Amino acid sequence: MDEPTFDPLGGAPVESVQLAASEARTGSSTTRALAAAGLIVFGASLASRILGFVRLIVIARAVPDPASLDAFFAAFRIPDFLFQLVAAGALASALVPVLASLFATGEDRRAWRVLSTVTTLILAALFLLTLIAELLAPQLVAFIAPGFGGDKLQLTVELTRVMLLSPLFMAGGAIASATLNARGRFAAAAVAPLVYNLGIIAGAVFLVPVMGVPGLAAGVVLGAAGHLLVQLPGMASIGARVRPSIDLADPPTRRALVLMGPRAIGLGATQIVFVVMTSLGTGLPDGSITAFNFAFALLQIPIGVIGVPLGTVLLPSLSREAAVGGTEAFRRLLVRGLGLLAYVMIAITAIGAVVAADVVRVVYGYAHLDAQVAGWIAASLAVFMLGLTAHSLIAVLARAFYALQDTATPVVAGIVAVGINIVVGVTLVGPLGLVGLAIAIAVGAWLETVALVVLLQRRLPHLRLGEVWLLMARSAIAAAPGAVVAWGVTAVLTSAWGADAGIVLVVIRLGLATTAGALAILAASLALRIDEPRRIVGIMGDLMRRRGRG
Repeated sequence: MDEPTFDPLGGAPVESVQLAASEARTGSSTTRALAAAGLIVFGASLASRILGFVRLIVIARAVPDPASLDAFFAAFRIPDFLFQLVAAGALASALVPVLASLFATGEDRRAWRVLSTVTTLILAALFLLTLIAELLAPQLVAFIAPGFGGDKLQLTVELTRVMLLSPLFMAGGAIASATLNARGRFAAAAVAPLVYNLGIIAGAVFLVPVMGVPGLAAGVVLGAAGHLLVQLPGMASIGARVRPSIDLADPPTRRALVLMGPRAIGLGATQIVFVVMTSLGTGLPDGSITAFNFAFALLQIPIGVIGVPLGTVLLPSLSREAAVGGTEAFRRLLVRGLGLLAYVMIAITAIGAVVAADVVRVVYGYAHLDAQVAGWIAASLAVFMLGLTAHSLIAVLARAFYALQDTATPVVAGIVAVGINIVVGVTLVGPLGLVGLAIAIAVGAWLETVALVVLLQRRLPHLRLGEVWLLMARSAIAAAPGAVVAWGVTAVLTSAWGADAGIVLVVIRLGLATTAGALAILAASLALRIDEPRRIVGIMGDLMRRRGRG
């Protein structure tokens, strides 16, 4: 499934970062400007993720009823599925390179024709699908939420119908983002997710007191509209000309549509997983779907901050080495990148699974979540963490295939993982409830990772990816003492301060347990002669020296 694409935090797309990084290599005259653009994108992405957490907290604070929150998150599924299937990352993956190449060769008029055709087709398809979904909303909601009934089912239908307006605005915003990025304009596209989150927050704060839970849905539409509107001045400044027209005879247009295919299939498959997980969750107690979404949002932090950016940064270099036949350089880059990522994520997993309950209390404490729901979030997060390393490795492994100009293999592996996710989820939801769904996500990620490694090794036997598995085993051994130490510190301080300690004491306990666990992992790594800590220090030192020279 590539990396997980449903992002409750609404982060900025990484494709713009990748474009900035690759464009920065084209000439020293533009390097500083593009580096500044990269900083804007990274900064806006981080701000958007932080604001995304604020959004979740404000939503939970505004609607404290777990059943109503479940209805909101379930209603989100159909609109999000339509957007992810038709637009989302597929636009950035396909439209940016095509438009950028046309702009680079001075073929602006042709670029606008391509943009007009893609925009017309996407918005027409979304309008038709939205109209169908509006008419069939009761039947669709009943299908994806079989465990809902009565008022809860009717509320979900009502929220779905309101939020079905958002994919059209989001698609328009995605098209604008891709166009601006292709022109080397990153600021407006990077700010758009912030506006989206602010719109939802505004709905929770100002509309819910007046309209009730439908105010949240109205906030989603408001945020989606803002996502588009904030980028329109930028589109005007580059002279964008978009007209309702379809020209499928133009080769660049056909190339853009062909490139969108595999990515759209992959995103659609991923969305099926979340639709099924939501469907299964509707048969669980009130608050289960809310807990699933809140826990998954926490899982996205290390993936979004470390895993996906590493894959993004590696892709241009891997692509270059693959193009020139630099097999040893390709192998070294990939193996080191995978090894470093695996080491860090295994360490985070070991400590994160232990301190999950305190993480939930610190992050979501202000939301005043029901104690039972908070417990479900912590349990789900601890299980989600078991798949963290796999999710992160997928982000890099998929891009290794992209560097080899193979977009089909990651999609096929992702579709197989979807099937595994569903089978495991259906099997375990009965005996294990919400934890069973979290196990399904983790198992699917690991099997997809193994499949990608095996297929990549078979295609390039010289890679010797066994080195990565060996490092992962040694990293797990080094991480074990860290988990034990973090658990010990948490247990001792919980005994001393009580299970219901105030938030300040919980923050201190979390900080001490995390620090002690990390030091234990570092000591064990040095004893096992694992090189990754030294490489991390070297990378950080190199970044600091570059910043100083800049």
